Amino acid sequence: MHIMQGMYLPIIVDPAKGWGTDADKEFVIVQSEFYAKPGSDSVMAPDYAAALARQASYVVFNGRANQYQANPLAVEEGDRVRLFVVNAGPSLSSAFHVVGAVFDRVYPDGNPNHVLNSVQTWSIPAGGGAVFEAVFEKGESGEGVYAFVTHAFADASKGAVGLIQVGQPKPAGKMSH
Repeated sequence: MHIMQGMYLPIIVDPAKGWGTDADKEFVIVQSEFYAKPGSDSVMAPDYAAALARQASYVVFNGRANQYQANPLAVEEGDRVRLFVVNAGPSLSSAFHVVGAVFDRVYPDGNPNHVLNSVQTWSIPAGGGAVFEAVFEKGESGEGVYAFVTHAFADASKGAVGLIQVGQPKPAGKMSH
């Protein structure tokens, strides 16, 4: 019951020997579900029956539905981006995906010894996590917006959709940390 009401937090522990690559930007994304029904005084109450039926009212990133559509994650063209993705659950899996991108590296369970290369979508169970790396470019049309989602359509439609906005290219030979 505490998890379905938002009582969780991610803990990131960098490996002693590093990730093997430097990242220009890092973001933490926590997917979770809320099971709610109208309560008293216009306050929502937990809906335990909906939780048991796995019928989430909202599936969100970092506690709010669709917040990264209005406020995209900002990166520069050519940035290597590391995403620490945790699925707080309490029940649904996440099929984490960035539309139009392929992850250079995925570290299941955050373990650098288990690195996978060239992955489009990776499933994260409730209570699990993974680390994703990708380099973002603007497309030929000059567009530089990538959606990140749980690829489970019903969950994405309940709020688990965000955007990554690619800005100006980095100056040649410079890398920010």
